[in-house]
Amino acid sequence: MLFELGSSVALKHDERYRQLVDSIEVDGIYMLDNAGHVLTWNRGAELNKGYSRQEILGTHFKIFFAPEDVAARRPELELAEALRTGRISGEGWRLRKNGERFWASYVLTAMRGPSGTATGFAQVIRDLTGSKRQEDALRTMEATLREERDRLHAVVESSLDAFFICQALRGPSGEIEDFIFTYLNSNVEKLVSIPREIMLGGMMCELMPQNRTGGFFDRYKQVVTTGNPFVSEYPLQLGNIDSAWLRVQVVKFRDGVAITASDISERKRYEMRITHQAQHDSLTGLPNRSLLEDRINQSIAFAKREGFKVGVLLIDLDAFKQINDNLGHAIGDEVLRTVAKRLTAVMRASDSIIRIGGDEFIAIVPWIHQIHELVGVVNKILDCLRPPIQAGPHHILMTCSIGISVYPDSALRYKDLLDRADAAMYASKHGGKNQFNFFSLNGNK
Repeated sequence: MLFELGSSVALKHDERYRQLVDSIEVDGIYMLDNAGHVLTWNRGAELNKGYSRQEILGTHFKIFFAPEDVAARRPELELAEALRTGRISGEGWRLRKNGERFWASYVLTAMRGPSGTATGFAQVIRDLTGSKRQEDALRTMEATLREERDRLHAVVESSLDAFFICQALRGPSGEIEDFIFTYLNSNVEKLVSIPREIMLGGMMCELMPQNRTGGFFDRYKQVVTTGNPFVSEYPLQLGNIDSAWLRVQVVKFRDGVAITASDISERKRYEMRITHQAQHDSLTGLPNRSLLEDRINQSIAFAKREGFKVGVLLIDLDAFKQINDNLGHAIGDEVLRTVAKRLTAVMRASDSIIRIGGDEFIAIVPWIHQIHELVGVVNKILDCLRPPIQAGPHHILMTCSIGISVYPDSALRYKDLLDRADAAMYASKHGGKNQFNFFSLNGNK
C-alpha cells in the first residue's frame, strides 16, 4: 500500500515536471535516445525550430545542424563528448524547419540510470540570433570606428595644416576662462614656435596670449556657446607664429573647439602680386587708371568730412610723340620711367601720382586749404622736369602742360573733376606749353 502511494506521488510529480518543461517557450528542451533520436519535444523547441511534436519525434537531431557540420560529423561528436564528460555546452549555427540559420547556445547532458547505464541525452537550446546580431553589429561598428579613427588620424597627421583640439576650461561660474590643448598634429610645430610637448595639456591664452588680445579667444567661446563655426583669414604679426597670413577654421567639438590653421602667406603674396600688377603700370610702377576713381573719391570723402579741398592735376608731357618717333620706344620708355621717379620724389606722402596711359599722369593733392597752395605743388612738378633726362646716349629736355581742377570749387564729382582738369590742360597746351592753368567756372582758364 505504501509502495502504491509512493508510486502515485512520484507519477504526479513527474507529470507536473513534464507539463512545466512542455510549457517553457524561451528555451527548446527535448530528450534524445542513445543514438540521438528525438524522444520529447516542448513548446520552446517547437517555436525555436519550427517543427511540431508529431513531425519531429523519432527524427535524428542532426537535422538541426548546418550541412557543413553534418558533413564533419559534429552531431555524433557532440553525443560522444557529452557521454564521455557528462555535459557539454557551447554556441553555433543551427537550422530551422524552413532552412533559416540561427545562432544558438546549447547544453547537452548525458542521462544515466541508477546503475550508471546511459539512457539518453537532454538537450537545452536557446536562440541567440538577436543578441548575436547586436554583438556582430557592435563589433562591426567598433571596427568601423577604429578604422575611421585611424583614417582620420592619418589624414590629420599627413595634412599640411596645423590641427588643434582644445577643451574648454570653465571657472566656478561655468564661464569659459581658457582652453586646454588636448590634441595637436605634427604640423603645429611648423607653424608655432612652441614645442608640441609643452603645448599639449597647456592653456591656450597662457602659451599664446595674442589669442585673447587679438579677439580670437572670444570667437572660440562663441563657437562653443552657439555651435556656429567660423572661417576667417587674418594678417598676423605675432612673435611665436611664423606666418604672415593664416586661414582659420573653427568648429565646436564636445565642450571645446577643433581648429584648423592654414598658412596662406604664399597665396596672399600671389594674390597681392596679381592685384598690384592689375592696379599698377608695368613700365613705371605707378598706380594705373584702375585706382584713379577710388583715390579721387577717397580724397573727396575726406575733404567733405574735414572741410579741405582736393586738387586734381592732369600732367601731359610736351612733344613726347616726337621722342618715340625719332629716338624709338625704348628711349621713350626710359624717359617715362625717369619722369615717374621725379614726380614721385617731389610729391607729399599723402599725394598720389597715377599714370593714366601714354604720356599722361594725374596727381591727386588732398588736404588743401586754399587754391594757391597748389601753385607751389605745380612749380615743384615743372622744376623737377627741367634737368635733362639721360636716356641711352641722349640728353633729353622735357616739359609738360598741366591742367588743374579743384574740389569743390571746380566740380563735386569724380568725372567732372577729370573733365575740367583735361579742359584746363588743353588750355595750357594751346597757350604755349610748359605751363599750367586752373579750370574756372566762369570760363577763364
